[in-house]
Amino acid sequence: MFIVFEGIDGSGKTTLSRKLQNFLLLRGIKAIWTKEPYTAYIREIVINNKLSAWEETLLFITDRSIHVRELIGPKLEKGFTVICDRFYLSTFAYQGFGKGIPLEDIKKIHRTVIDEVKPDITFLLDIEPYKALERIKSRGNFSKFEKLNFLQKVREGFLELAKEETNTFILNGEKNIYQLLGEVLEILSKKIEIFHLKEK
Repeated sequence: MFIVFEGIDGSGKTTLSRKLQNFLLLRGIKAIWTKEPYTAYIREIVINNKLSAWEETLLFITDRSIHVRELIGPKLEKGFTVICDRFYLSTFAYQGFGKGIPLEDIKKIHRTVIDEVKPDITFLLDIEPYKALERIKSRGNFSKFEKLNFLQKVREGFLELAKEETNTFILNGEKNIYQLLGEVLEILSKKIEIFHLKEK
């Protein structure tokens, strides 16, 4: 089972996805957590260099191809539940809606490189960008992607994309993390048989 968490920076997706993995492990389900960017060297290039929107896009798609080949695909084949912090909707939202690259151009390249690997279910954590930035400020590590006007465009992009994507659920990212975990588990229990969990 392939589960993805999406959202703007500061939405809480990393914390929530980690909580879900821990919950599943405690219930005896083989679950692995991963994130994008996946490869350390591509992450460093994107974060520490001034790149064009197209350069970012091609690097993120290359990183995703490696991610799918090296980790996601093999783990799914071995029966793991793979929980991923970001996947292709992030590229569509950030580089498409946020930076203005035509969405169909990104999708065409993505389909060519990644083929038809899609999440079984996606959770989009939605939050007002200014509130997300308050959270990021408390961490003290802003990145070049964390600007109010830019995050507003990205948020709008995520919400538009969620309308097109099947099995995508929008969650209120301002809620308590344990409330959100409860909502995630409730949705999973209704949608996917594996999550009708039995007490050990």
